[in-house]
Amino acid sequence: MLKSPTFRLFLISFVTLYFELVCIRWLTSYVLYLGYFTNFVLMGALLGIGAGALLAGRKPALIQWLPPIMFGFFVLILLTRAQVQAGTEDFIYFTNDIAAIPLPPYILLPLIFVSVMTMFTLLSMELGVLITAFVPLKAYTINIVGSLIGIATFTLFSFLSFPAWVWFLVAAIGILPFVAPAPKFGRSVILLGGLVVVIAASDYAYQTIWSPYSRLGLFERTESQIIEINPNTAQPTGENYTLAANGVSHQVFATLELNPPFYWLPYTAFSEPQPLDDVLVIGAGGGNDVAFALASGAKHIDAVEIDPVIPRLGKKFHPEHPYDDPRVTVTINDARAFLEQTDKKYDVIIFALPDSLVLATSSSNIRLESFLFTRESFQRVKDHLKHNGMIVLYNYYRYDWLVDKIAFMVEEVFGEAPVTQRYDDPVSQHAALATIFAGPRAQLLDVSQAGFTKADPPEFRPATDNWPFLYLREPSLPVFYSGTLVIILAFSFLYIRRIAPSGAISQHGLPFFFMGAAFTLLEVKSIVQFLLLFGATWLVNSLVFFAILLVVLVANALAFRYQFSNMRILYGLLFVMLLLNLFIPLKTFLFPNLALRYITATIFLFSPVFFANLIYSTAFRDTERANIAYGANLLGTMVGGATEYLSLYFGYQNLVIVAGIFYFLAFFYFNRMQKSK
Repeated sequence: MLKSPTFRLFLISFVTLYFELVCIRWLTSYVLYLGYFTNFVLMGALLGIGAGALLAGRKPALIQWLPPIMFGFFVLILLTRAQVQAGTEDFIYFTNDIAAIPLPPYILLPLIFVSVMTMFTLLSMELGVLITAFVPLKAYTINIVGSLIGIATFTLFSFLSFPAWVWFLVAAIGILPFVAPAPKFGRSVILLGGLVVVIAASDYAYQTIWSPYSRLGLFERTESQIIEINPNTAQPTGENYTLAANGVSHQVFATLELNPPFYWLPYTAFSEPQPLDDVLVIGAGGGNDVAFALASGAKHIDAVEIDPVIPRLGKKFHPEHPYDDPRVTVTINDARAFLEQTDKKYDVIIFALPDSLVLATSSSNIRLESFLFTRESFQRVKDHLKHNGMIVLYNYYRYDWLVDKIAFMVEEVFGEAPVTQRYDDPVSQHAALATIFAGPRAQLLDVSQAGFTKADPPEFRPATDNWPFLYLREPSLPVFYSGTLVIILAFSFLYIRRIAPSGAISQHGLPFFFMGAAFTLLEVKSIVQFLLLFGATWLVNSLVFFAILLVVLVANALAFRYQFSNMRILYGLLFVMLLLNLFIPLKTFLFPNLALRYITATIFLFSPVFFANLIYSTAFRDTERANIAYGANLLGTMVGGATEYLSLYFGYQNLVIVAGIFYFLAFFYFNRMQKSK
């Protein structure tokens, strides 16, 4: 079976997509701030896959170098712990300072980009060879099926919280059949096996457990030391624990006395006690905020947390045992989705330090909490408050302008200036510790206390569902993004110019290149909006990617069965759907019935993807150089990934316009190729 071209194409397609997900997940958990730049890892993988397809058949033995490069790269990351130094006041990153080798993003990100690109170039050379061995559409179908299984496998591993060494073991087993014969095969087995052992040893040494979102570690803090413990085997004995996510301090499980005083403010900062029947805690984590609400007499608390592992650890290790209280209901879900799916109203809704260290999806700049801090989200919170309710937001906001921006957005929604309490925390290294109150109950706060103010904040560009960039001071492309993108795109251009056969892309690949760039923008927009409708959970994210590949598979099957001779009709339908996606607001599909919402949103958001892939499959079916077309398409997806950063200026809805321009260029060059035949 290993010699069957069909099976080999399926296997290389599976391992390519699967290994791409492994690289994104593992690298972002060890390289601090890379979690905000996963697009760069994705672009490196896409460039490598495209380049490998262009190199098909030229030097297939080069794949023998993949195992030593993999071993050297991942071990080097573990040994150096080099980190992206991306501090800036104009774009805030919620992480702690750590002892590591700090490198500017325009140095470390290109290094990671080139390393990832090299690995995928070597891996995909065999993919390019196998694609040319089949009728183009059959090869594309096998490729999509293998990719689907790759996504499904990694999704299952995430669901089961499998350790990282299992991810690498599966990747190593998938790669070995393509490595050169003995004795180099034996060397590859040793190197890949050694890599798996190193990854396993790293997880063991750092007592790591993997949630669907983060690499987690737990530390017990005493008066004299900090002890790293194994969350799976250790028994709770202390009163103060620190949970680390991706290597940095994320939250604390501690007794009420050991926590900062701002936790008490939503319940004690009043001249007279206020009734407290129902409380909603957004970002409940290990249970600190829930413990304070219970101690303040709340009759019922809904604790919403997106990461399923963190509440489990809180239940076991939090010294106040808040999750054992029958007054508490824990919900594992995206908080925005929870607000859309419940009609319950609350006395107090608390945003409990919801700052993530990761993006919601590898193809966008959306963080897990991005859609919580938009004007539309605050409106949903307001709708869920009782007549005397109150929203409370507290965090170490780093800069005063972010406090002012949130206060301005809250004022826009609630119609009056919020009450803000600011003070310096002598324990924390981070400035702008603040609590923001709004709603009818906030008017009863005793503002004569130290640090309390009620004044109109300065105006800011509010974060919205279309432009969900709370941590960006104003629409712009920060220098550390633009500088790194210029370096990477320049390198990519020179690299492709060097390896591509002379005139291959201009003669056979330009339409596929522009279709790839446009498709990436459509994919990003569809994924982001789908997450907004159904929640930014890892499962929804995986299901959306899976659904997009299914749409591609259906379009491919139709192109295989039917002859679509008039491409103008398909392009016309595509542009109609692009216009509809541009002008019909997403809120149109916020039906209370989730099944109806899913059906209508799927048809609406994925219809441009369907027609775009029907065009691609039809063109790919008739191409004379399948590997060139496939490689050019993947190179286009990389350029589309870079173009996605325009959303920092214009928002996600307007990416449709850029996608339309790319599709027009594809249509233009496709017609020119047809006339030249």
